[in-house]
Amino acid sequence: MNPRKFKVYFVEDNPTEMMLMKLALQQVQNVEAKFFKDGNSLIHQFKEDPSDIVVTDLILPDIHGKEIIKILKEQNTQTKLIVMSAQEDVQMIADLQDIGIFNYIVKSDACLKYLQKTLQVACFLIEKEYN
Repeated sequence: MNPRKFKVYFVEDNPTEMMLMKLALQQVQNVEAKFFKDGNSLIHQFKEDPSDIVVTDLILPDIHGKEIIKILKEQNTQTKLIVMSAQEDVQMIADLQDIGIFNYIVKSDACLKYLQKTLQVACFLIEKEYN
């Protein structure tokens, strides 16, 4: 029996950071990733085909990441929502936690390793919920 593949959607408008995320994902097993350059494309795809995990930036060209999270929470409360942003505003992070994000990762040199670990934990927890 093949292990379950976890569907992960990423929204990142910076091409360099998107490439780095793709490289980081090569180390995470059982993840099927899809990347979006803007929030509205992600929201449209999510409505058609929800994912297990969403990783979003906060500052995007078309919609703020906090709004994306609110919309996705209305669509599917089971999806693990991860924010990965350079924003370090403590109040914003607290507000996002109140909405129900799974994790907040501050973009830095070490964030890709942390993202790998966060995705592994999220996949583990999702797997436990299904068993």
